[in-house]
Amino acid sequence: MTALQAPTRATKKSWETWLRSHIDPAWRPGEWDSARWLFTGDLDNPRTSSSRCRTRRCDVIVRAQETFCTYCSDQRRKSGLPREEFAATFTPARSRSLPLTVIGPCTLTRDGVRCVRPQVSGGLCAAHHGSWKYHKSRGTLERWLRSRATPFTENPDCMVTHCSGWAMNSSGLCNYHWRAWRAECRSSTNPMPAAQWAPHQPLYLLAHQFHLAPLPQLLRWEALYAVQQMDQWVRALEPHWIRGVISHLTTADTLLDVTNTARLTKPHQAAVRTLENLQSAARAGYSEFSGITLIDQDVIDLRVLGLRHSASGKRRHLPGRVDLRTVRQPWLRQALRHWVTTARPTTEDFKRTFHATTIASTALAQRADAGDDPAALTFADATLAVDAFRSARKRDGTPYSSSFRRSLLGMFFQLIAYGRRCGTLDDLAGTFTRVPVEHVISVEEPNEDFIGKAIPESVIRQLDAHLDTLGTGNTYGCRDIAPNARQLLYRTMYIVLRDTGRRPLEIVSLARDCLEIHNGQPTLIWDNHKRKRHRRRLPITTSTAEAIRTWQDCRDQLHLPAKGDRYLFPSLTALSDAPYISSTYLSDALRLWVDALPPLHAEGTDSKGQRLLFDRSLIYPYAFRHSYAQRHADAGTPVDVLRELMDHKSIAMTQRYYTVSLKRKSEAVAKLSAHVLDQHGHPSPSSSTAYEMRSVAVPYGGCTEPSNVKAGGQACPIRFQCAGCGFYRPDPSYLPAIEQHINELRADRETALAMGAAEFVTTALTAQITAYQRVIDRMNTRLASLPASERAQIEEASTVLRKARAGHNHTLLPLTTARPKDPR
Repeated sequence: MTALQAPTRATKKSWETWLRSHIDPAWRPGEWDSARWLFTGDLDNPRTSSSRCRTRRCDVIVRAQETFCTYCSDQRRKSGLPREEFAATFTPARSRSLPLTVIGPCTLTRDGVRCVRPQVSGGLCAAHHGSWKYHKSRGTLERWLRSRATPFTENPDCMVTHCSGWAMNSSGLCNYHWRAWRAECRSSTNPMPAAQWAPHQPLYLLAHQFHLAPLPQLLRWEALYAVQQMDQWVRALEPHWIRGVISHLTTADTLLDVTNTARLTKPHQAAVRTLENLQSAARAGYSEFSGITLIDQDVIDLRVLGLRHSASGKRRHLPGRVDLRTVRQPWLRQALRHWVTTARPTTEDFKRTFHATTIASTALAQRADAGDDPAALTFADATLAVDAFRSARKRDGTPYSSSFRRSLLGMFFQLIAYGRRCGTLDDLAGTFTRVPVEHVISVEEPNEDFIGKAIPESVIRQLDAHLDTLGTGNTYGCRDIAPNARQLLYRTMYIVLRDTGRRPLEIVSLARDCLEIHNGQPTLIWDNHKRKRHRRRLPITTSTAEAIRTWQDCRDQLHLPAKGDRYLFPSLTALSDAPYISSTYLSDALRLWVDALPPLHAEGTDSKGQRLLFDRSLIYPYAFRHSYAQRHADAGTPVDVLRELMDHKSIAMTQRYYTVSLKRKSEAVAKLSAHVLDQHGHPSPSSSTAYEMRSVAVPYGGCTEPSNVKAGGQACPIRFQCAGCGFYRPDPSYLPAIEQHINELRADRETALAMGAAEFVTTALTAQITAYQRVIDRMNTRLASLPASERAQIEEASTVLRKARAGHNHTLLPLTTARPKDPR
């Protein structure tokens, strides 16, 4: 092993004494029989990772990750029934009894004394049943019952050491060991007597048990100490994996031997991980026994330090051992070691800081003295390290994102600042420092091809049609609450996610009393965890509020862990780190649901006129936030209003949700530029470049008037009476805007008639309505003559351009110019 040697013969006794003194006698994660070295988990304690089969009238103990025992699982597969229905209706009828099970005592009774031995067949124990068959075949059954059928008053134990079963027959073995002995006798040419065979046999252990007695004396104490230490690291003990590891360590001498991993004949990942955890705990104890502290080691075990993942949710693998020698400079390695042993960061923070320190160490190693002398470092060396972060790349050679590189840079200099505050870097030159003006990494704009991840509304409607199947299957909570409550839980989370556009973490962490009525309008109270702005308020629809109230009524009837009382969606098990459901479980349930749905169709058709299939991988919780923003953008919600709804600090961030990718926009322009009309409704196609240049001019179509185009639509010579202008160029993407403008003109005409306005006013309004209506009619006629597939493509392109124009937040109809007053 690294940095430690296995105990010698002289130190084994003192090492064993140290282990005995450091084992907690009050350790009770389950039932511990110290006399038999037997651990039996408590089925009512989820930390023992075992439970009973969920089938009605089945008491078989299984692993916590499993729902049914092997027999019931096979029967459910044959029946084809859903899990919940099978568990409620199936009654197991096994052809053979389970090992060590006892149906009842023998029924033979004489003179008021009943035989105490367990019955095997026909209501009799093995001895009486065999004797009964013998006398029955010889016709002496009556004489046997009258004189020789004597009840047994003692029940002998199985000859296998520490076995809790009763001897079922004259061989002195329980039914489990008797079957094993008989099978070995049949396969062996020289069968061994039961008394000679029994002392070397293992116990029959259930899924929640493991036995340390087969191990050598020292290894037994090491394993017990390691299990107690490991119990503090993991969320739940896994007795079945510990039992499997122990069976391969019976010929080992100590857990400190690194070759023990090779002893596993079945190198399953969980078995290897369990053995590594046991070895790590034993090595940490031996280091303490040898007087070696963690801060003196170059290879540290994050499990021993107690580092945990910051993210809650699914069970994550424990952090492992880290070799700090990849950091080449001793002073930098010492600073990192001191930080991790004193600050005790999360594993995510340590991983990122360690990665940042490795990058800086590699850069400093380019110096002539490899940067080993901290007092000789200069400002140029700090710049050299910053340049290394600017050019940092992934293993495949692609560069990291600018935000990730900025994060690495910040964590490295935070480590330097921590070392200076703690005194571990007193020798480091003061010139080795970061200057905020020069040592920065510029933020790169995101690729616009990745903007616009909104799920189309047509796809959301298809999802809503199958909402009753959400939350079924092997989702989180299937063992904790009733199926109908679990389905309502996930259905409510989906509805809130869909209708509010909040981030997944903001959904799962909603408070139990998150609803508030303000002026008759339901309001959602939520916390913006990303920007640390709490108690935010969002107007929601009545249907969304009703869905939340329905879940609140159901939630009040459930018996859940107390730590989640203040949350709307609390954690369903006491093993969870967070008091509320992890967003990971919401994502997993959504993925399971979407993958099981019938084909989902996207907008538009292919070249053959068939509906396109929608990529299911694009449906994930955060995508509904994009859909919420896009839904409001399509409805004409102003950008500043949507910024408040999204709780963005900068309006530029909100516009990202409006913006459609340049690629999609270019494709849409190429399609619609061939369908541009003039003021009379006659075709007037243009190039894509010309279309882009004049599309910014007016709200009801393009404009080719030179002075107005040059002024960006601010210098129309005839005050935006587009219907009568020869430079007016509408296309199908402007149809909704033109129809809305016609309605506005009609309203203005009715207002003018009511006011008794002059005839030329109403005549002008009527002429504009007629001209716009002529454009719409000819445009619709032209679209109706096209094939259905091409018409669908034009409609999709029109939708794309309307989204793009809404995101640019144009000022419509600037009939007057507001000028600031001259200062006095």
